[in-house]
Amino acid sequence: MTTEKRKLYELPEPSTAAVTDANLQVVGKTGVLKFDYVRDGTPYRSGLRFLGVVASRTYSERCSTVWHIEQCYDALCEVENSDWIVEIRRQMPDRYQGEFNVHHFMIYLDSAGCFDVLAESFESLKEEFGSWEPVKQNLAI
Repeated sequence: MTTEKRKLYELPEPSTAAVTDANLQVVGKTGVLKFDYVRDGTPYRSGLRFLGVVASRTYSERCSTVWHIEQCYDALCEVENSDWIVEIRRQMPDRYQGEFNVHHFMIYLDSAGCFDVLAESFESLKEEFGSWEPVKQNLAI
């Protein structure tokens, strides 16, 4: 079985235009990857919502490999024939096997790293004006 990636979504602007650090928050079975960016001098925010999350992991930029970056730079991909799905499924009790219908999603964002999510589905959040949080200034003393 060959593991391949299939591109599903591309960021509206490159992650090099980020205003704040991207972050993934998972609460219960819902995960949200928030990112923001500047277009023509104006900050915008958007993100991805993952539904039916069963697992997630994040690799910092320095821990990401070529595998994490290829095809996934500023793009959400589905990892087909995922070893991670096989690993998680193997750990699950038999009574949950029939309910396990998840996809392996992966995206790499500049300076943030790689975000991996096992979830039933994803949706993109509507683009809005503004940043997710105020820009923090370096106040070195």
